[in-house]
Amino acid sequence: MILLAGVSAATAVVSAVGGDPLGAVGFGAAAVFLGQLCGLCAHLWWRPRQAVAPQLVHDGLTFRYSGWSYYWMGGFAVLMALAFLLGGLGFLVAGGTTDLVVALVAFSGALFFGWVVVRLLYGGRGWLRLTAAGLEHHGPGFTHRLAWEHVADVRHAAERGSPLIIVHPMVTGVVDVTFTWPTRLGGRGGFMLPSMVIRGGWLADDPVVVLRTLQHYHGHPEHRGELASGAALQRVGQRRFGLRSSR
Repeated sequence: MILLAGVSAATAVVSAVGGDPLGAVGFGAAAVFLGQLCGLCAHLWWRPRQAVAPQLVHDGLTFRYSGWSYYWMGGFAVLMALAFLLGGLGFLVAGGTTDLVVALVAFSGALFFGWVVVRLLYGGRGWLRLTAAGLEHHGPGFTHRLAWEHVADVRHAAERGSPLIIVHPMVTGVVDVTFTWPTRLGGRGGFMLPSMVIRGGWLADDPVVVLRTLQHYHGHPEHRGELASGAALQRVGQRRFGLRSSR
């Protein structure tokens, strides 16, 4: 894809110099789309992790989602919506019966990716907050809350090569999930409810650090009071994570 993006960009320049504006626009658009796709893939599967310090927000240790995740994923969805929209308009102008059917399909694709963008951006950047009372996870389109006493286990997993942090609640535990939208549109089934799932590709910090922080405070209830103070920031910064408490 990197090679195709480079070839498309070079062909766009040659077309512009040669007096072919239509070719320049077409190959330029292809170069932008392929470049965005390359960036998205690199962000998901290769990006190096930097130490991004959590913050104290509303009396809780808060790990933020990465702004780059929103840029690459949102940008790809926007370009897909524009591609379907322009393709649909082109078939609509043609006016044939088959062209009208293809246009409707293309407009449906544009509507879907447009909805993805709205759902992705609505509510701002996501976060995972640890308080003395429990966990609060705000992701694209939902907010998931779980009290510490209802947490059964904290484990790691993977989905198509992307790391996951899964917080399993007790069978009798109370799980509070608030969805941004009243319908199932947007993939409610993608969550492993009632478990709390934090996707590592979205986190600004290293998922391993987030996982060990969760495991530490799950196994050491006597330390949860420090989540509202700078002591939690120092613990995470110094990576002072212990084994599960014997209590």
